[in-house]
Amino acid sequence: MTKTLYYINACPGARAVRLFSRYSKIHMNEKLINLKEGEHMKEDFLKLNPMHTVPTLELENGEGMYESRLILKYLDDSYSMMSKNSYEVDKWLFWDLGFLNTNVGKVIYPRLFLNSEPTEKDVCRLVEKLEHLDKHLENNKFLVKNELSIADLSSFTLVQNSQIRKDLVDISHYPYIVKWMKTVESKFSKKDWDDVMSEFFKWKETL
Repeated sequence: MTKTLYYINACPGARAVRLFSRYSKIHMNEKLINLKEGEHMKEDFLKLNPMHTVPTLELENGEGMYESRLILKYLDDSYSMMSKNSYEVDKWLFWDLGFLNTNVGKVIYPRLFLNSEPTEKDVCRLVEKLEHLDKHLENNKFLVKNELSIADLSSFTLVQNSQIRKDLVDISHYPYIVKWMKTVESKFSKKDWDDVMSEFFKWKETL
């Protein structure tokens, strides 16, 4: 049985896992989930992931794994070992989950789901995280040891999502983040990159 990744194009964690699978030549099935039709709430999916979130990875034994950073670490440990400096990679993954992810969500979700606007404090908190990231990248090609890691992919896709509210937080003000994002993209073939990103950009244009 081949692994199956359940995903949506808007989800940054799902894009990170899909990019990693292509970079590391890990074969898995991919299934786009339709949230509007409630596919994530069906019995079979809930058996894999009671939290009904994406991405969800169905393993060969039929068990489900969820939370994108855990999936990335599992795949990296099992097949790739891209991220050799595990402590430093984990440090950035926890920062990504606890700070960047939270603050990106507080800025982009109000308009997406609540027909409202984020508070000024929430925007300032995201700016603080981007300033921290930009400062780190001033003297570093990637997040850890100047080598591409799963931490880069996870944070990269979150920064992408922050630009849904480019009117509030524009990454063009952060030159080292912009340079880093171009460098991350350069690590992928155009075919692999477009395969993952094209549908995200199409979705973003509809907002």
